[in-house]
Amino acid sequence: MKLRRILAWVTDWNLCGIPALIYALFFSALTEVQGLKTVYVLIFILFVLCYPVLFVVRDVLFKGRSIAKRIFMLRVIDNETGELPSKQKLVVRNLFFFLYPLDAIFLIVQNKSLGDIATNTTVVND
Repeated sequence: MKLRRILAWVTDWNLCGIPALIYALFFSALTEVQGLKTVYVLIFILFVLCYPVLFVVRDVLFKGRSIAKRIFMLRVIDNETGELPSKQKLVVRNLFFFLYPLDAIFLIVQNKSLGDIATNTTVVND
Protein backbone atom coordinates (compact mmCIF):
# COMPACT_ATOMS: atom_id res chain seq x y z
CA MET A 1 0.00 0.00 0.00
CA LYS A 2 2.77 2.45 0.94
CA LEU A 3 4.61 1.93 -2.35
CA ARG A 4 1.39 2.32 -4.36
CA ARG A 5 0.62 5.53 -2.49
CA ILE A 6 4.07 6.97 -3.22
CA LEU A 7 3.87 5.90 -6.88
CA ALA A 8 0.44 7.52 -7.18
CA TRP A 9 1.80 10.75 -5.67
CA VAL A 10 4.72 10.83 -8.13
CA THR A 11 2.46 9.90 -11.05
CA ASP A 12 0.02 12.71 -10.21
CA TRP A 13 2.90 15.18 -10.13
CA ASN A 14 3.96 14.07 -13.59
CA LEU A 15 0.48 13.84 -15.10
CA CYS A 16 -0.41 17.36 -14.01
CA GLY A 17 2.81 18.70 -15.53
CA ILE A 18 2.62 16.93 -18.90
CA PRO A 19 0.45 19.57 -20.64
CA ALA A 20 2.88 22.32 -19.61
CA LEU A 21 5.85 20.23 -20.73
CA ILE A 22 4.32 19.42 -24.12
CA TYR A 23 3.51 23.05 -24.70
CA ALA A 24 7.03 24.08 -23.63
CA LEU A 25 8.49 21.76 -26.25
CA PHE A 26 6.00 22.98 -28.85
CA PHE A 27 6.76 26.60 -27.94
CA SER A 28 10.51 26.11 -28.23
CA ALA A 29 10.05 24.65 -31.72
CA LEU A 30 7.92 27.61 -32.84
CA THR A 31 10.00 30.48 -31.49
CA GLU A 32 11.22 31.15 -35.01
CA VAL A 33 7.82 32.57 -35.99
CA GLN A 34 8.20 36.21 -34.95
CA GLY A 35 4.63 37.38 -35.45
CA LEU A 36 3.15 34.83 -33.06
CA LYS A 37 5.87 34.90 -30.41
CA THR A 38 3.89 37.05 -27.95
CA VAL A 39 0.81 34.86 -28.27
CA TYR A 40 2.87 31.72 -27.61
CA VAL A 41 4.50 33.31 -24.55
CA LEU A 42 1.10 34.25 -23.09
CA ILE A 43 -0.30 30.77 -23.70
CA PHE A 44 2.82 29.23 -22.15
CA ILE A 45 2.41 31.38 -19.04
CA LEU A 46 -1.22 30.24 -18.76
CA PHE A 47 -0.15 26.59 -19.00
CA VAL A 48 2.47 27.08 -16.30
CA LEU A 49 -0.08 28.79 -14.04
CA CYS A 50 -2.61 26.00 -14.67
CA TYR A 51 -0.24 23.35 -13.29
CA PRO A 52 -0.71 24.19 -9.59
CA VAL A 53 -4.43 24.82 -10.07
CA LEU A 54 -4.89 21.44 -11.75
CA PHE A 55 -2.88 19.73 -9.03
CA VAL A 56 -4.94 21.31 -6.24
CA VAL A 57 -8.37 20.53 -7.75
CA ARG A 58 -7.54 17.09 -9.20
CA ASP A 59 -9.26 15.16 -6.41
CA VAL A 60 -12.34 17.41 -6.59
CA LEU A 61 -12.61 16.87 -10.34
CA PHE A 62 -12.34 13.10 -9.99
CA LYS A 63 -14.32 12.67 -6.72
CA GLY A 64 -11.42 11.75 -4.46
CA ARG A 65 -9.74 9.60 -7.09
CA SER A 66 -7.21 11.44 -9.21
CA ILE A 67 -5.98 9.68 -12.35
CA ALA A 68 -3.02 8.15 -10.51
CA LYS A 69 -5.22 7.02 -7.64
CA ARG A 70 -7.43 5.26 -10.20
CA ILE A 71 -4.39 3.62 -11.80
CA PHE A 72 -3.14 2.36 -8.43
CA MET A 73 -6.66 1.58 -7.13
CA LEU A 74 -6.70 4.08 -4.27
CA ARG A 75 -9.21 6.65 -3.05
CA VAL A 76 -9.50 9.36 -0.40
CA ILE A 77 -11.90 8.98 2.52
CA ASP A 78 -12.80 11.19 5.45
CA ASN A 79 -11.71 9.58 8.73
CA GLU A 80 -14.80 10.89 10.54
CA THR A 81 -17.45 9.63 8.12
CA GLY A 82 -15.70 6.96 6.05
CA GLU A 83 -17.15 8.64 2.97
CA LEU A 84 -15.76 10.96 0.30
CA PRO A 85 -14.47 14.14 1.98
CA SER A 86 -16.09 17.48 1.22
CA LYS A 87 -14.78 19.52 -1.70
CA GLN A 88 -13.19 21.95 0.75
CA LYS A 89 -11.24 19.16 2.43
CA LEU A 90 -10.12 17.81 -0.93
CA VAL A 91 -8.83 21.22 -1.98
CA VAL A 92 -7.14 21.92 1.38
CA ARG A 93 -5.38 18.54 1.43
CA ASN A 94 -3.88 19.31 -1.98
CA LEU A 95 -2.83 22.86 -1.09
CA PHE A 96 0.20 21.31 0.59
CA PHE A 97 1.43 20.84 -2.98
CA PHE A 98 3.42 24.00 -2.39
CA LEU A 99 5.39 22.26 0.39
CA TYR A 100 6.10 19.20 -1.75
CA PRO A 101 9.57 18.34 -0.33
CA LEU A 102 8.19 18.27 3.20
CA ASP A 103 5.03 16.50 2.01
CA ALA A 104 7.14 13.81 0.34
CA ILE A 105 9.09 13.21 3.55
CA PHE A 106 5.88 12.84 5.57
CA LEU A 107 4.45 10.51 2.94
CA ILE A 108 7.51 8.26 3.01
CA VAL A 109 7.92 8.23 6.80
CA GLN A 110 4.29 8.19 8.01
CA ASN A 111 2.39 7.02 4.91
CA LYS A 112 0.24 10.15 5.33
CA SER A 113 0.72 13.42 3.54
CA LEU A 114 0.59 16.78 5.28
CA GLY A 115 -2.80 17.33 3.65
CA ASP A 116 -4.12 14.08 5.11
CA ILE A 117 -2.98 15.12 8.58
CA ALA A 118 -4.44 18.63 8.25
CA THR A 119 -7.85 17.49 6.96
CA ASN A 120 -8.17 14.17 8.82
CA THR A 121 -8.40 12.14 5.63
CA THR A 122 -6.83 8.85 4.55
CA VAL A 123 -5.96 7.26 1.24
CA VAL A 124 -7.20 3.67 1.19
CA ASN A 125 -7.43 0.74 -1.24
CA ASP A 126 -10.40 1.01 -3.52
